[in-house]
Amino acid sequence: MKNPIKFEDAVKTVLTGDKLSDALEFISFLQENKMNPINTSKNGWKISSKACVVSYIWLDSDAGAVTVLPFIGEYKHDSLSDDLKEIVWAKKTQGSSCGGCHYCSYKIKTVFGKEYADACARSVLFVNPNSSEFECIKKLLGLRKHTIKNGTRLPALPTNFA
Repeated sequence: MKNPIKFEDAVKTVLTGDKLSDALEFISFLQENKMNPINTSKNGWKISSKACVVSYIWLDSDAGAVTVLPFIGEYKHDSLSDDLKEIVWAKKTQGSSCGGCHYCSYKIKTVFGKEYADACARSVLFVNPNSSEFECIKKLLGLRKHTIKNGTRLPALPTNFA
C-alpha cells in the first residue's frame, strides 16, 4: 500500500506566499493540538479528535486553493468574539442547505445567535482563508474538540459525526 500524502507536503505544492505561510502556521496549530490531518482522497484530508471528525480540508492544485470545512454546532452566542462571529456569518454558505455534505440530516437552527432557514453543521466554508479566518477556524475547531472531549453532543448530531 502506498503511503498517504502528508498534508504539510501537499500544501507546499499547491500554495505559495502568504497563503502558504498561513496554512503552515495552521498545520502547526493542528499538530500542537493533536489534530493531524489524515489523507482521505487524492486531495482531501479529515481532521479528527478522539476519532470524531472536526473538519475536512481540500486542496485544489489547479486553482492554488485550500478549502476548510469546520463542523459547527449551536454553540452559545458568546462562544466567539463579535469579530469572529462576523467572519463565520460571512462564510456561511447560502442558497443550499449545507456547505459540503448535501445530506443535511444534522440541522441546526442558529449559527452563533443568528437564525438561518438552511443551517447545517457543515454550512460554514472557508476558501483560501487569510490569517484572521484561520484564527476563526482554530476557534471553531477548539469548540468542536471541547464538545467531543466533554462527551456532549451537538443538537441532533452524534459525537462521531463523520
